[in-house]
Amino acid sequence: MAVNKQNMPEIKKKRDYLPFMVFFLLLCGGLLGCLSIYSTRITEPTPLYFALRQLGWLGAGSVLFVFSSLIPFRFYKKNVYIFAGISALLLLAVLLFGYKVNGMRGWLALPGNFYFQPSEFVKVFFLLFLSVFAAKEKKITPGRFFIMLSFTFFFIFLLMKEPDFGSATVFFGAFLIVTVSKEGSLKSFLLAASALFISGIYFIFRHDYAFMRLLAFFNPDGAGVRSWHMRQFQYTLAHGGWFGSEPETTLWAGNYLPLPHTDSLFASLVELTGFAGSTLVILIFAGLGIAFTFTAWEAKGRCGRLYIFSAAMLCFFQALLHISVNSVLLPATGVTLPMLSYGGSSLLSVMLSFGIALSAASENDPDDPVAEMDDTGNGEKVLPDP
Repeated sequence: MAVNKQNMPEIKKKRDYLPFMVFFLLLCGGLLGCLSIYSTRITEPTPLYFALRQLGWLGAGSVLFVFSSLIPFRFYKKNVYIFAGISALLLLAVLLFGYKVNGMRGWLALPGNFYFQPSEFVKVFFLLFLSVFAAKEKKITPGRFFIMLSFTFFFIFLLMKEPDFGSATVFFGAFLIVTVSKEGSLKSFLLAASALFISGIYFIFRHDYAFMRLLAFFNPDGAGVRSWHMRQFQYTLAHGGWFGSEPETTLWAGNYLPLPHTDSLFASLVELTGFAGSTLVILIFAGLGIAFTFTAWEAKGRCGRLYIFSAAMLCFFQALLHISVNSVLLPATGVTLPMLSYGGSSLLSVMLSFGIALSAASENDPDDPVAEMDDTGNGEKVLPDP
């Protein structure tokens, strides 16, 4: 990738605008989520309770976003192994001392009636570790691929024990994104996809509820009550129409849709804002993906470039997974919609992830061999391919 010296001021100008554009998109998504959460609680005595709590988390997340973006990216790279170790300990602590909600032991209780979901933050540092480890060499050797795969399966095993198949799928998506982005080969994709398929089959046959969800998806008329969740998704989407309904008339999201403020948030939002609102949500995630893809292309550091792109694609992957489930294109997995679904852990982790990505975008570390550009003698600087 060649960068002309004359274009450097223009690139720097684009980078200066990037934090404001990203923050604006994150803020729009967060506020839209607050509105959707409010609509799901409109029939309750205190309909503003969850929406105001989410608004508070959005404010805290904004502070975290700014703070994490100001920390030099070399700090994250230097301490990535410490972060990975702490992440593993947190997931182990969940299994030993975790608080169970809806049949899943995935939260730790904190003072002040707060509940912390470690897997959301672990996801950020898990992706960071994979990016740093993969970027150490120009190519991912078979040995390094095996280490990354083993590291991934260790974390997935801990998540499966909760059990949290949705988060496990997202974690494996992170591994898939990093390896394919780094290698860009069909072989890497097929190896990773095969491992995911085998793991999914194992989990489905070990957990009856997952097997029944799969049956309900492929044969909703013959699965009995197990297909009820899918039916509510369809009714909710249909009730939204083109431009949505009034908050007081969001019948399905407020009364029939399971977990309308978290796992079913997209369907709730469609009932409130219709097809127009759903299009806006998709545009927000697409905008973030495009912005960070161009940013990754212009980044100087090999590791930073890989993390920026992977963080954007992982957020887009999780959003696509959530939207597909809510649109009855995939079986139910229990994945939240980044930035919009209710939950402080989820919202803060997204802000942290993109804050680190902005830190990587401004990196100019001379210790990074990719940042050292060779003079070609023709007035250009050339960045080696990752």
